[in-house]
This record gives sequence, structure tokens and C-alpha cells, in this order.
Amino acid sequence: MKKLLVLGLGNLLMNDDGAGLHAVYSLRKRYRNSATLCIMDGGTLGLDLLGHIAWADHLLLLDAVDVGLEPGTVVRIAGEAIDGVFAEKLSPHQMGVRDILAAAELIGDRPEQVDLLGIQAGSIAMEMSLSDSVRTSLDRLVEEAAAMIDLFLGTQRSYS
Repeated sequence: MKKLLVLGLGNLLMNDDGAGLHAVYSLRKRYRNSATLCIMDGGTLGLDLLGHIAWADHLLLLDAVDVGLEPGTVVRIAGEAIDGVFAEKLSPHQMGVRDILAAAELIGDRPEQVDLLGIQAGSIAMEMSLSDSVRTSLDRLVEEAAAMIDLFLGTQRSYS
């Protein structure tokens, strides 16, 4: 059986940087972790996440991004293109994302499929609330992640 790790990243103390974590908390209300699905708050742990990433065949990252779009825009980026998103640092944890994916690949543990659902940040400041544009779009991020989880779980059931 294939395994999916849904990993929310960010810092709740820095406005929109916490969007990936808010999404994970919403998803945890819908789904239970199992032998094939793990929904995890990765916070800003960086290389400490390597063992969790090694467990997964499919990694779905949920995070705030800066890809030059309107704040609140939800984007899906797959595979090697993800590394380019984290080339420009939005917040301190994002260098950890590049590092951990590179380390996982170096030791042969990079999941065979890696996707990023990102939400364009509007503000990264020391405040514990999301900007209006990101808060308004957070449900869309959660729904897109849920659709990917449902597709994954449906695929797993068809092979059981």
C-alpha cells in the first residue's frame, strides 16, 4: 500500500506563514491518521522531518508561498518545480524545505510523488492572525487538499 504524508508547514506567529498549519488543523477534523495516511503539523522543523518524509510514497506540502500572484491565490506545484518555489525565501523555514527534499533525495528517501499546495501570502509579520485575503481563501486550500487526499484514498481502496 502506498502512503501519503500531508505536511503543513509554517509559523503561526507570522501572519500568513501559518496558512499551511491552519489547513492541516482543518483536515485533521475530516481525516484520521492511518497506516496509509498521515496529516502532520510540520511547523518549522526542517531536517527533523526527514524520517517522516522517508515514510511516505507521496508527499503533499501545504504552505504559504510567494510566487508573485494576488494574495490568497491557491497554486498547485508538482515535482522538481517545488524546489524553485523555495529558491526565494518567504520565511526562515523554507530553506529547510529545500534542504530536506535535497537530503531525502541524496539518501534515496525522496517520495516518488511530491506536490505543493501553496497559498500566496499577503503579509508575513509578527502577528498571529491571517491577512483577510489568505483567511478568505483558506477554505479553497483545504478543499483542494481534501480532493487530493480523497483521490489518494480512493486509489488505495481500489488496490486493497
